[in-house]
Amino acid sequence: MATMPSKNRVQPMGKHSKTSKSGESPTGWHSSFVPRKGKGRMKNGHRRTGSFSSTLDGSEQTESSHWIRNHIRMRECITFIPDEKRKKRKTSIISKGDDRKCKCGYLYSHHHHITKEKPSDTKWNSLKHTAMAKTNAFGELEFVGFGQRVGKFVRVDHTTEPEDVLKLMREQWKLELPNLLISVTGGAKNFYIKPRLQEVFRKGLIKAAQSTGAWIITGGTHAGVMKHVGEAVRTNAVAGRSDNKVVAIGVATWGIVHHKDELINPQGSFPARYHLEDPPPGRAALDPNHSHFILVDDGTNEQFGKEIKLRAELEKRISEHKTRACTHAPGSSSVSIPVVLLALQGGPGTLETVYQGVSNNTPAVIVEGSGGAADILAYGFNHSPEELVAVEGHVGQYEIVGRVDKQLEEVLRAKIVEEFGGSDPSKLDPNKLKVWTKWVVDSIKKKQLLSVFEIDSRESAKNIDVAMLRALLRANKDDYQHQLKLALAWNRSDIAETDIFTADRRWKQEELEDLMYSAILEDKVNFVKLFLENGVSLKDFLTVRRLQRLYSEIPQSGVLFDLLQKRLRERISSSTSKSLSRKPSSAKISVTMDDVGHVIQSLMGEIYVPLYERNPERYAGVDPKALCEDPTRELFLFCVLLNRQEMARLFWEEGKEGVAAALVASKLLKSMARELENDTEMSEEMLEHADKFEDLALGVLNECWGEDELRTQLLLVRELYLWGELTCLRIAISGNHLNFIAHSACQALLNNIWMGKMALDTSMIRLFSCIFIPPLVPALIYFREDQKEEETLIEPLGTDERHYSIAPGSMRRPVVARTKTSAGMIVDDIPEGEDLNKSMEMVVVHSSGSGLINNRQKQVQLKEEDEEDEEEYEAPATEEGELDFRSSGKRIGLLTRFYLFYDAPITTFMHNVLSYILFLCLYSVVILRQFEFNVLSVIDYILAVWIFTLFCEEIRQLITTEARSVSGKLLEYVGNSWNLFDLANITTFVVAFALRFFPETFSAARVLYSLNLMIFFFRLLHIFYINKEMGPKLIMIARMLKDLIFFIFILIIFILAYGVASQAILYPNETRAGTILQGIFHKAYFQIYGELFLEEIMNDGFTCEANDTLAIATNQQRCPSEVGTYLVPVLLGLYMLVTNVLLLNLLIAMFGYTFEKVQENTDKIWKFQRYDLIKEYSDRPPLAPPVIFFSHIFLLFRAITMGCCKKCRPGDSVMKVKLEKAERKQLILWEYLNSENYLQQTRREKSQETDERVHNTQEKVDELKDLASEQDERLTRLEEQMMKSTMSLDSIVQAQAWIIKSLQQNKLAASEDAPELEVTPAEKAPRAAVPSLTREPSSMNVGKRPKTVKGRRRTLDSQPVQEIHQKARTTPYPMCDVNRCLVPDDKVPWEVPFSSYHPVNYTAECVLAGPPWADVDLMSMSLEERPFLMFNQLDTKFKGAVDRTSFIGTYKVKEKLPLNPKGRTGMVGRGLLGRFGPNHAADPVVTRWKRDKYGNKEVHPESSRNVLEFVAIQRRDNLLWAIPGGMVEPGENLTMTLKNEFGEEALGKLDKTEQERMDMSHKLDKLFRQGKEVFKGYSDDPRNTDNAWIETTAINYHDEEGYLMQNFTLQAGDDAGAVRWQDVDGTSPLFASHQAILKHVAGFHNAHF
Repeated sequence: MATMPSKNRVQPMGKHSKTSKSGESPTGWHSSFVPRKGKGRMKNGHRRTGSFSSTLDGSEQTESSHWIRNHIRMRECITFIPDEKRKKRKTSIISKGDDRKCKCGYLYSHHHHITKEKPSDTKWNSLKHTAMAKTNAFGELEFVGFGQRVGKFVRVDHTTEPEDVLKLMREQWKLELPNLLISVTGGAKNFYIKPRLQEVFRKGLIKAAQSTGAWIITGGTHAGVMKHVGEAVRTNAVAGRSDNKVVAIGVATWGIVHHKDELINPQGSFPARYHLEDPPPGRAALDPNHSHFILVDDGTNEQFGKEIKLRAELEKRISEHKTRACTHAPGSSSVSIPVVLLALQGGPGTLETVYQGVSNNTPAVIVEGSGGAADILAYGFNHSPEELVAVEGHVGQYEIVGRVDKQLEEVLRAKIVEEFGGSDPSKLDPNKLKVWTKWVVDSIKKKQLLSVFEIDSRESAKNIDVAMLRALLRANKDDYQHQLKLALAWNRSDIAETDIFTADRRWKQEELEDLMYSAILEDKVNFVKLFLENGVSLKDFLTVRRLQRLYSEIPQSGVLFDLLQKRLRERISSSTSKSLSRKPSSAKISVTMDDVGHVIQSLMGEIYVPLYERNPERYAGVDPKALCEDPTRELFLFCVLLNRQEMARLFWEEGKEGVAAALVASKLLKSMARELENDTEMSEEMLEHADKFEDLALGVLNECWGEDELRTQLLLVRELYLWGELTCLRIAISGNHLNFIAHSACQALLNNIWMGKMALDTSMIRLFSCIFIPPLVPALIYFREDQKEEETLIEPLGTDERHYSIAPGSMRRPVVARTKTSAGMIVDDIPEGEDLNKSMEMVVVHSSGSGLINNRQKQVQLKEEDEEDEEEYEAPATEEGELDFRSSGKRIGLLTRFYLFYDAPITTFMHNVLSYILFLCLYSVVILRQFEFNVLSVIDYILAVWIFTLFCEEIRQLITTEARSVSGKLLEYVGNSWNLFDLANITTFVVAFALRFFPETFSAARVLYSLNLMIFFFRLLHIFYINKEMGPKLIMIARMLKDLIFFIFILIIFILAYGVASQAILYPNETRAGTILQGIFHKAYFQIYGELFLEEIMNDGFTCEANDTLAIATNQQRCPSEVGTYLVPVLLGLYMLVTNVLLLNLLIAMFGYTFEKVQENTDKIWKFQRYDLIKEYSDRPPLAPPVIFFSHIFLLFRAITMGCCKKCRPGDSVMKVKLEKAERKQLILWEYLNSENYLQQTRREKSQETDERVHNTQEKVDELKDLASEQDERLTRLEEQMMKSTMSLDSIVQAQAWIIKSLQQNKLAASEDAPELEVTPAEKAPRAAVPSLTREPSSMNVGKRPKTVKGRRRTLDSQPVQEIHQKARTTPYPMCDVNRCLVPDDKVPWEVPFSSYHPVNYTAECVLAGPPWADVDLMSMSLEERPFLMFNQLDTKFKGAVDRTSFIGTYKVKEKLPLNPKGRTGMVGRGLLGRFGPNHAADPVVTRWKRDKYGNKEVHPESSRNVLEFVAIQRRDNLLWAIPGGMVEPGENLTMTLKNEFGEEALGKLDKTEQERMDMSHKLDKLFRQGKEVFKGYSDDPRNTDNAWIETTAINYHDEEGYLMQNFTLQAGDDAGAVRWQDVDGTSPLFASHQAILKHVAGFHNAHF
């Protein structure tokens, strides 16, 4: 189990009286602040439940022990009443002297506090003859030999208040209230379940508990039902399938616990070691797999069932509380915790438990096949007819009641006697039998509260969790709102989708709004999807006030909560002296949207302008009806800030501007991950989610790039109103999205921005030529408007024309009005307020290379005009600083060419490079030739002015940074390392320039000048970043410098070690500091490079002073010591070995590793950093230093005169385009369509992934195993029949031989051979066979519709009207060996007498089992006993509403049995069909036109008609191709059946995940929206009988354009072996008469057949 929550999570309530009736404990979700840091925190702030893997610490043990001793009591017998009748047993209680036994069950020696004795005829009473005391058995329970499992246990008095027990569980055991209570009841006897069925039972039970957050309450012992439940819990714990550990609570009688003495400890056991052994009679061992035990004590010993009363009261008390899932749903009433009873096996006690449960309106699920009481109840349920009875006091409400007649009651009584009568049923007490029978009968009458589950049925056992949940829904069948609240509390959207959101129920917006709020707040993604699909409009749902409430209700753990708390402290501290820091665990935080905006801005950076700040009137929350501008965006941000990946992905798919949204989400998650310094796991999870969102942005970008390149570039630089007035490109840079920036779209955009309006293929030679010779610009420089072939989506009319402008006059306007925008695009006017979905059909934006245009409207007629009518392109009409890189389609004037050339960033860059090189040359000249004291040359003045202009440019860059505050601007400025270079250069130059005028510092000035020039030279490296070859190399150098710095630290250690040692040995007692430092560092460092100083070290020819005192006094070089001349060379050798060989090679290896590591990402990093260079020169004025000073004067003048210039305003940049409303709307819509395409592609790829395939394959293998087992049984029976047949034939042959031999001996044999007789056609016909009962369908299929029935293949005559049926008389009958009675063609009609007609009576065993889709067996009843079904009308009184009308008119009813309207079939009964009379079915015929590779319809060469294709499936039984179809179930409309059966058989719906099923259902709704009925009538099917037949309706769904079916991938499912598109052709062999349907379809479409 999960770790025990820490003490600071829930504050104890303190002492309460035993009779306390208080309700909710103040330990709820919002009552305490949960710290963000720590290992015990869950994702959404919830605590883990259970305590199966850890023990309490010391303080918690003491606190828990104190509370239990003060509140919990036990019971001891204090009156000894001898029990003379009971035999003494061997017990675990040690006898000390007196071994008499009391009527309480304990020995005399066990009575420690006997107050008195009474005679044996006294009736023992628990309340009179016992006394309560503080409990002496509680704490933790460790099962020896079962690993580290630790459970909680307590011994309680049987009169303990349930509320006290519940407080113990919640406050001391730290259990959260459940959303469902599963009470498992049954016998303590072990019963056998097949291993496969046992496995699915366990999975279903655990799934029900985990998915709903349920508690499982059982008897807690290691036997029978409790053992199976425990093993289910153990299997789940070992597998570690979920962090949500299952809470299994065992409520048992203390007196029957084996080895209970091991649990006794008055101070509490932490833990008590319990040995699990086989118990003696009258005892039971505790199950080691339960997590908690409540041991009920009434003072008795070895007496079972003493816990039943307290268990029932506890369950009732729990059910009076509210589910935790709905407690915090504002505006919606909480739901009481539902209870469901699960009954397996059991004895009379189980009958009583079920009876009491249904009497208290508790739903019960009876597991049929487990034996005992469960099978008796199941039999009564299956054989009792249902009736609808009005509920008293509730007008219009009905309940389902089971009708139990006398015959059924007698059968049930007989089964009770057989089951519980023992070896001699006659000794059974009649009174008990009467009571037990009454319990069964009364329980069956409450049929609405009962559900029967057959454990031996493969289909049902897999869904035992669904059975329990549906039982609860069935109990509240008239209250849909309550049903939906229950499903939401359980988080079971599958149940809600199938059982609540049905076709006959329409939900209103206001009915779902509060539940939608709860689903969003509790992160229940599937429910949010379900609500959106069923009518919830986000636009009407999300008001500003509701959004504020969402942020106020967030879990009190996580980054968002901490950031909001910090923001609230700042806001409150600025207005009042009150601070939230005193009470960080305040009940609820009250936040405004302005607070949320500040939090988002703190994560995104100051460049982000919150939407709530720009529109304060709307988001102030004053108006309760104020709606959000974009509700999808708001909910998406809410989920991202809470790190709810799946929910955020849902709203991302629902919203618009997918690229920007995904980039913002990635940036937010990365910023929040940095806040989690001490929570590595959560930080890594956020970074993983951030990468996923970046992948989404990349995917959509890639889809857009493949569709339209220039329009994609416009998408990247469009100003995003909803996303902080940023652009996608800027968000990607801010979020450090390397992969996104490295994408071809971003790089192409940067290239376009870099080149300005010049053609991308402009060579460097031309650029340099025009820079040095400006008059060459008109001749050598080409612009995009000059290119002959425009990048446009408009196709030319003539073959000779290659260039078209898109001036308004050059285009013939279609019906839709168009508008010219400032961005150079021509868009179709769309009315205001038009919905996005309606606008999707109007995506027609025309522009030269950047327009949005629908595929169906690609061709636009153009009107030829002369070139003199073309408009001349002038300077861009955009505002100052707005990006303009698209072709205008107009001619460019002469002056405009010069303007565009010098305004291009590449031109500005080249001018600055040339200027900088000239600056370095002048600087070098000054230092090398003209650097004199107090003398300034002309070059010196030029350099000073030059440096001043550079300083002015740095000031301009600081002011124009995108941050909004001064501190933000400074941080953004210094964040660029090249800016630090510039500051260092300017500062060093100013200092050197000042020192130059003082003689004392003149030399220092020269040194500073030299160093300053060196730094200026290093600054020149910046220009290489733009080069594709040099840029990545600079990145590698920067990375290697980091390695070098770390290496230097290691090297210094070795230098110091060797340098200090050698200096101390060579020159001891040296006092000169300079000499010491030189000896330590200078020699040791240069010795690495080969300068060994051996002459000095070894004193070989080295000039020195031998007298150390004199050398120091005269500052001469000392001679090395004699010891040093021998020892230091040895040290030098070791030092050289380590440094030269080891360390230097280590450095080389580090460089090599860094190179290989960085090589893969170097290109991406270079592309990313290239943005800064391009942006810098896009913002920089065209003039280069020093003449850039004039640009600065102009900007300053404009700032003074106009208030603030555009370039000085924060947030504005030339890397941004502002579009008009209509143009922006069209671009958003185009991006949305590409997002949808990307999502469809990813879903297709996901379905083809290996994991998905393995999962699907595993499921199919399981199905094949089941089929194989069935086939084995069939083969075994066939072998037995063949053996019997062989033996019979041998006997016949022997008898014939004996007869012939006898005839020959008596001379009675014929003298001639037998003549060959002519066989007539009548004699060739098959003979009527004797009815055979051999090999009926396998027992594995009992209780379910067989595969052939579920597949519901139907046959039709090839003629619209046919007098007699043929297929309905084929023999043998499908899936068995039963042969029909022969019926000649002339004897088929009922009007024709046929006295020798003796039809075979056959109904399959699976139908006789009484499944929900079958009628009661009328054939087994006498005529008087048969109920009269409502034939020829809608039967609403029996088995629900069953349509028994026929398409072909009124049919005859004889002896309360219907007659086949087409005549005799040779068989009576129902065969494989469930209903007497017509069994209605439906066939979906999905068709499309067959097309060639060019998309044209194919024409058949013979009929000259177009060819149709239809979806065909291959039957598994006979491998014939057929039309998919299915039976129409009661309460199911025709369209629903058609959609379900087509999805199951042709699209593999049953093999899909829940998400894929929901998506498929949505798409099928579009396909099945319109259909044409092509056939309706009798189906000639081999399963028809005289009393049951199939009638079908065939609907044709035609995909005219072939677009709808593109969204589907055909996949065989259910009982279909294969699926494909097949030509509609009269020559193709199909199953039965499906050709007749296709002939009608082909005729309807005038297609080939």
